[in-house]
Amino acid sequence: MGSVEKSSISNRNEELNWLVRCLAPIFDGLRQPVTVVDQSGNYVYYNRASGALDGLDPQQVLGMHVLQSVPWLKPEQSTLLRCLAEGQPSIDTVQAYVGAGGELLQYRHRAIPLYGRQGELVGAMEVGEVVADALVAGGEDGPAILSVAPCMLQQLQRLEVFAATDLPLLVHGETGTGKELFARRAHALSPRRNGPLISLNCAAIPETLLESTLFGTTRGAFTGAENRKGIFALAEGGTLFLDEINSMPLGMQSKLLRVLQDGSFLPLGGLTAQRADVRLIAASNQAPRQAIGEGRLREDLYYRLNVACLSIPPLRDRPGDVELLARLFVRRDAPSLNPRVTSLGAAALARLQACAWPGNVRQLENAIRRSLLLHDQDGAELDEIIFADDEVDHPALPACEPCPSGSGSLRERLSEQERNLIAQALHEVSGNLSLAAKRLGVPRTTLLGRMRRLGLQASREHL
Repeated sequence: MGSVEKSSISNRNEELNWLVRCLAPIFDGLRQPVTVVDQSGNYVYYNRASGALDGLDPQQVLGMHVLQSVPWLKPEQSTLLRCLAEGQPSIDTVQAYVGAGGELLQYRHRAIPLYGRQGELVGAMEVGEVVADALVAGGEDGPAILSVAPCMLQQLQRLEVFAATDLPLLVHGETGTGKELFARRAHALSPRRNGPLISLNCAAIPETLLESTLFGTTRGAFTGAENRKGIFALAEGGTLFLDEINSMPLGMQSKLLRVLQDGSFLPLGGLTAQRADVRLIAASNQAPRQAIGEGRLREDLYYRLNVACLSIPPLRDRPGDVELLARLFVRRDAPSLNPRVTSLGAAALARLQACAWPGNVRQLENAIRRSLLLHDQDGAELDEIIFADDEVDHPALPACEPCPSGSGSLRERLSEQERNLIAQALHEVSGNLSLAAKRLGVPRTTLLGRMRRLGLQASREHL
């Protein structure tokens, strides 16, 4: 590095330090979290409110990089780092945030670039506030869909754009990823939000009944038939959600295509077409191209639906969401299923993060509920994940291989794995208990308690 560049960096640091000295007396007294970083993303100011939110000692954070203090955050998700890279403010960004106790929060913050007296970028400042507990089930905007994964956030942003139109919407994703949640949120954000939302699983209706279920019947259409409305008529003025459309017979898909083309349908046995004032949302548990290749989805119907298309990524591609959702499910379900449990243990989290989750979010939710019900240990942590007998794709030790003699009980092996996880986390942060607790996703006091139980000693300088 040349002397001119070193001098430039030194001048920028002096400018930033001057700004911090001027503003610190104001920020120190605020209840809102306030942080300031230099042009490299290292903290030069971190107030007490930030420390309370993150469970960190403000003095220990100074000089630390943003991503080191919040290890679950990805670089592209940090408004401070984006602000430094782009030189532009980020206003009223709302993110799901993991608090000091592992609680899930909706956190709104704004980041602004800081410039020196000569106009050079010297750092960035962020001011935030906790908007609400992330356990909200939704409201006027429909069900809340939480994620920290960029691939999922991109789809959620597109969902809001598509929802505001009256175009047909195609949502595809593996079983258990939340396609119906997307449909419900799209309806709630649409101009038809005050109309009905009617859902039908195409795989659950026999082929002989599907046409009458969709379009209704007229008296005399077949023996015993009466004038009866189908779900297209019931959804008048609202939204019709057809799940597993790739299970709909191809002949019925052609009739559905005609509805999309001319906006009308003919009840079974009827002679007069009826208007279909309905917004259609269809879902497939296969990628459309795969369904077309297997002869389960008409290509012309796909192109009619594909104007607005959303692809929900599987949970295995969203590792950060495993922790986010697992903590959410523990907090949501523990009060009714097992009130003794208040948090998710480090060993349990490690098992969750090692699973491929073929059943996606639904499988994760069931695993948490099952584990809460069967948790019979003392303590407030859920520290063991219990998978169903038929779930072979899970992180537990192989059930089909007998344990070597002398290997110890399951509880002893779990304790040994937990001891190794804690020891590794402490080693990675040079024994800093606060940072190790943050990395493991538990409060500092909980970590100390687990260390005492496991016979691990903390360095005196970090107690």
